[in-house]
Amino acid sequence: MCSASTSTTSSSSAIAPIRPSKWRLRSEAVSLAIAIQGELGSNSELAVREFFSDRVSSPTIVPCRTFDELFDAVHDGVADGAMAPLENSLAGSIHEVWRLLVERPLPVFGELRLRITHCLIGLPGTELGQIRHVRSHPQALAQCERFLHELADVEVEAVYDTAGAVQMLAKSGGPHDAAIASAQAAIDHHMHIIARDLSEGENFTRFLLLGDVAADQPGDCRKTTLVLQMADSAAGMAAVMTHLQNHDLQVLKVETHKRPGVPWSYDVYLEVAGTTSETETQAAIEGLHTFSAACHLIGSYPMGQDIEPRIQTRS
Repeated sequence: MCSASTSTTSSSSAIAPIRPSKWRLRSEAVSLAIAIQGELGSNSELAVREFFSDRVSSPTIVPCRTFDELFDAVHDGVADGAMAPLENSLAGSIHEVWRLLVERPLPVFGELRLRITHCLIGLPGTELGQIRHVRSHPQALAQCERFLHELADVEVEAVYDTAGAVQMLAKSGGPHDAAIASAQAAIDHHMHIIARDLSEGENFTRFLLLGDVAADQPGDCRKTTLVLQMADSAAGMAAVMTHLQNHDLQVLKVETHKRPGVPWSYDVYLEVAGTTSETETQAAIEGLHTFSAACHLIGSYPMGQDIEPRIQTRS
């Protein structure tokens, strides 16, 4: 049997993305606290702001240094929910978040795909040729790998957050130091944007809104996310795909990832169109235990939209 981490919801016959502002939240009068991994000005904070853009009051942001702390904040009641990055269109899945969704499940209420525009940020007056040291989050560094490779004699340092890297720059940086982060982080700390749009290709990060933050979900919940644990991914996946095809389920995502520390064991990230409230989808999901050592139901929720974050000048 698949172990469930979230309640199910009804769905309509039409498949369509839904803008986050159409959620009916628990209370418009109560300010929600939403945890993020990173600091104010990070892409995670921009995702929260866009998700709740039409609310009367904006959520309170709870910054966390690690993804473990992010999940702790919700489980311990410090935050009502969390905005967790799940995958990036260029750098791929964020495996630590997938792991925590299995080990420390939280309800999933929605998603959005945020456009990511990385900027090279320095002290006021700094020029590109002066830079010798660049800090950022590992994901941002991976997404800007080609740009960084073309810089001469530059040392790259991975830190816990993009906006955190700008904080470090503002506090103790010199004319040879830079950070890769959002334009919002540069504006917040009165820093200089040396170069924009550093990554190549369409750069989007897919975020999940986790936690007990909504009274209900919209009617058109049309996606279900699962994680299968399998001993033999090659043979097992062939059987899984045949099983899903026999149930007429559209597969939206399938990705195999080696489970660290467990010999010859794999996690399979699986997403299908449909929800657990639909009889055929539920039957197909229940049958997955035949092909896997464990089947974890992460949640059913609406498909998200691609969203361009809005940059603000704030005190």
